[in-house]
Amino acid sequence: MNIDLTPYYAQPGEQPFAARKMAMPWRNHVPLSPEQIAASWQTLRQQTVPARKRLLYLHIPFCATHCTFCGFYQNKLRDDSTAAYTRYLLQELALEAESPLHQSAPIHAVYFGGGTPTALSADELSQIIRAIRTSLPLAPDCEITVEGRSAGFDDERIDACLEAGANRFSIGVQTFDSRIRQRMARLFDRQQLIHFLENLCSRDKAAVVCDLMFGLPGQTAESWREDLAIVSDLPLDGVDLYALNLLPTTPLAKAAENQRVTLPAVMERRDFYHTGADFLANAGWHQLSNSHWAKTTRERNLYNLLIKQGADCLAMGSGAGGNVNGQAYMMERDLERYYAKLDNGEKPIAMMTPASKAGAWQHRLQAGIEIGRVALPLLTPQADVLTPLLHQWHEAGLTRDASTCLRLTNDGRFWANNLMQALQQLIPQLNAGESLPH
Repeated sequence: MNIDLTPYYAQPGEQPFAARKMAMPWRNHVPLSPEQIAASWQTLRQQTVPARKRLLYLHIPFCATHCTFCGFYQNKLRDDSTAAYTRYLLQELALEAESPLHQSAPIHAVYFGGGTPTALSADELSQIIRAIRTSLPLAPDCEITVEGRSAGFDDERIDACLEAGANRFSIGVQTFDSRIRQRMARLFDRQQLIHFLENLCSRDKAAVVCDLMFGLPGQTAESWREDLAIVSDLPLDGVDLYALNLLPTTPLAKAAENQRVTLPAVMERRDFYHTGADFLANAGWHQLSNSHWAKTTRERNLYNLLIKQGADCLAMGSGAGGNVNGQAYMMERDLERYYAKLDNGEKPIAMMTPASKAGAWQHRLQAGIEIGRVALPLLTPQADVLTPLLHQWHEAGLTRDASTCLRLTNDGRFWANNLMQALQQLIPQLNAGESLPH
């Protein structure tokens, strides 16, 4: 079999690729027409979907401030925002909960994202979590994550979440550097943030993880090491290290375009990632995925890992995105349209695609890249054809050896999406006319 592998080779020198790519999910991007959505959803919700892992994502689309790097901002938090939204979210849950789709398989992880889920009141958080636990078939060890900010997440809200059944908190920190936080419109300073996390962890009733971000404007190698040291000293269960992805609609992207801020170059970001991975390894943390580390056995990072494995994801709430049996869908982002459709007894879906043609190998590839280990013979019987490329990647420092069991180095993990997209393009060529093991 003759395939030109050279377009996928790493470039000579320290920087193997021109740019760091973002992950692109395997989905059909040609949407259904608006007239087809309601009927398609009704067909899907009446099905008992083939057995596989299942997740639930709930979106809370309010923020007190618009962080400069964030591309997910939807609605300004107002005094009367959350009460009405909670009523409608519970209405959506009641509309769908008894359907065969929602009852036919256990849900292994629930994720409250946003926006800022902790913008809801204590009573509203409790109502939603309890309604989910009583109306949906959650697995006995279901991971229930509430994402939040430190500002506004007071003791009453924390205890309400715990008493209702939440067992994991994910706190968006990004950095402890007070100066950088102020520029990003984050409200708490370093000491307030440390005190908040110590207070949250002191209950010892749920896994507590936080996000750190590298590549921020004004961030230095020294400030990054200070962030890592603070995280390691705190009684946390896990931490995410995320590279800043500059989304074009964000205030930070506009500031960079107008040269009001300077962002670290890609190889500087690579060095931040290396520093973080080495620091956490030396401190005894266990790496669960390319961007996530656990310090205790309480932290599983289940939702994020199962998403990469191709688990079905049920979605509720304005702006939420889901994927069931290969059909992706997005809920109405506009609150008035979201409310109006629910008043009419409809699932408020704004966009939906036909079932994706992605097969099991795509999910195996994505899941394997995420944990840094991909057995290529499980994806294609022609894996040996890739040998020259695998040797070249190994020589570039991206893999631990040149075997067809792809095991990523820290450099390979930093450039993981580049490697994944190369294999996404090559494997269909290798599999043309071949049958794969199941």
